[in-house]
Amino acid sequence: MKQLFIMLSTVLLFAACNNSTPKAETETNATETPVSIAKQNRLEIFCFHGTRQCETCKNMKANTKTALDNHFAAQLKDSSIVFSIVDVDDVKNEKLAEKFQATGTALMINKVVNGKDSIIDWSDFAFEKANDNEVFISELKTKIDAVLK
Repeated sequence: MKQLFIMLSTVLLFAACNNSTPKAETETNATETPVSIAKQNRLEIFCFHGTRQCETCKNMKANTKTALDNHFAAQLKDSSIVFSIVDVDDVKNEKLAEKFQATGTALMINKVVNGKDSIIDWSDFAFEKANDNEVFISELKTKIDAVLK
């Protein structure tokens, strides 16, 4: 029953976050490191979002950035990990969103080895844990460590 509730909550939250409204002028499209200058072998981490965002969506992005800054600063600096926040409603991000099949809020990783993509969707994890900062950051670190091995 608990899993059914979590799944239903996740679906409803995802649906609510995918409704588009006009973009506020103060909102920016932040990207940490352009993918084009990243290393051939790297881990790309994308926080996709739509223009309309709930607290869970905002927490997912903030907690991902905190986890990366606190535990993977060296990898961010040398571009072996590339972090990007991508607004799927922005026309200039259309091809990237299409590549990852992201139509709204999503947490995706792409392990690039010798130029070949290996995309993994961590959105379910992100929605379930985003509102518990400590758990999210700790579990995200563990997940990234496992991918980097």
